[in-house]
Amino acid sequence: MGLRQDRLADQIRDVLAQCFQAGAMNDPRLTKVTITRVKVTSDLQLATIYFRLYADVDKELDKTKKEALKGLGSSKGYLRNKLASYLTVRRIPNLRFFYDDSQDKVEKIESLLRDIK
Repeated sequence: MGLRQDRLADQIRDVLAQCFQAGAMNDPRLTKVTITRVKVTSDLQLATIYFRLYADVDKELDKTKKEALKGLGSSKGYLRNKLASYLTVRRIPNLRFFYDDSQDKVEKIESLLRDIK
């Protein structure tokens, strides 16, 4: 990513993190959401936002993940309005949300390596 993309991604991550930390989100599906990473396309029109959930419970993770994705989808307009008030770009990027499963993969690999020993 270029320097401008990195700066915009950092700004988006900071603004969205403030929204979720400050309790500004009234949707109960979003109470456990934390933003981990943001990627912005080279034309600055699309932001891919990765999130994790606090207190992941293996049995209920899929259900909670789906509910969080629905909640994030329904709050896109509100989040884009928040971004518009903080960012100094001509167009606010469209938002896409994905669950960040990188930590899950790391834990799985570490458990496999422990089993090998």
